[in-house]
Amino acid sequence: MLSLGHKLSKKYATNGIIDSEYIDSYAYIFDYIFNFALYNFTLILIGFILHKSAITITYVIITGYLRAVAGGYHCKRHITCTILSYTVFALYISLNTIVSTIPIYISLLIFVISWVLILIISPVDTPNRPFTDTMKKAAKRRVLILFIGDSVFTFFSFLLHWNKVLYPNVLSLTVCMTGLYAGYILNSLKLHKFINK
Repeated sequence: MLSLGHKLSKKYATNGIIDSEYIDSYAYIFDYIFNFALYNFTLILIGFILHKSAITITYVIITGYLRAVAGGYHCKRHITCTILSYTVFALYISLNTIVSTIPIYISLLIFVISWVLILIISPVDTPNRPFTDTMKKAAKRRVLILFIGDSVFTFFSFLLHWNKVLYPNVLSLTVCMTGLYAGYILNSLKLHKFINK
């Protein structure tokens, strides 16, 4: 069965909007956009149903943007990715109650450590889709922009005692940092096997 992105790409090729040789590329892009939008919409919907909208929106903004520009762990199959993504989100929702009991200064220390570790390793590519030097520089710049924006936001959240978003922000960064390092380690092992074949 053809995906929605593939159907749309074929229609665009039939109507002369895109060249037929780019159908697969456009299908991938369209499917990515549809899946990204659907995933984030369902997370926000779940957050509203569970009365956890603030922490869900924080998660969607931080992890969505950071994963898009910094990379990280990638599953081989779409269904595995879906299951893992929703499982990580469920853990995130569950852990927020525990994280909110940590003293604020320790949370800020975790914030700083997470960002340092993210800035050191990002972006993380995959062996089958490696970044070019230009792509790495652009991704690194976007991660740096997010770091500056998030640091300013966290500083004001701390001053204004907005703990409802400060703790989820720290946990979101920890989730992203874990995904980045998992991706880096697993991709390094895959690349090592690929090179030694």
